[in-house]
Amino acid sequence: MSEVAVLNTETEEKKGAGRPKIELDKDQITRLAEIQCTTKEIAYILGVSVETISRNYSDVVDAGKANGKLALRRAQWRNAVEKDNVTMQIWLGKNILKQTDQPISDEDNQILPWSD
Repeated sequence: MSEVAVLNTETEEKKGAGRPKIELDKDQITRLAEIQCTTKEIAYILGVSVETISRNYSDVVDAGKANGKLALRRAQWRNAVEKDNVTMQIWLGKNILKQTDQPISDEDNQILPWSD
């Protein structure tokens, strides 16, 4: 019985299970992910299923999305700091430094005195 199992295993390994693996262009997947395309959009463009992208290329998609966000953050920072874009400076100040339009002072937290 063990000989039959070994023969079947060897035969299956030579044939391969399921459809042949599709090799996609990882650079194209990366470029699409960098501009924040969804997995569904990437799959549609490449003519494969969402499952194929998710199962075989999720690491490529994740790295591409991270690189795209990094590039956007760099561009925003450049606009704010190097090009003195005041709007971007305010936006980054509010989002990164937690600045607000409403100044907070210690006096605002005190109870107003009653006078009759």
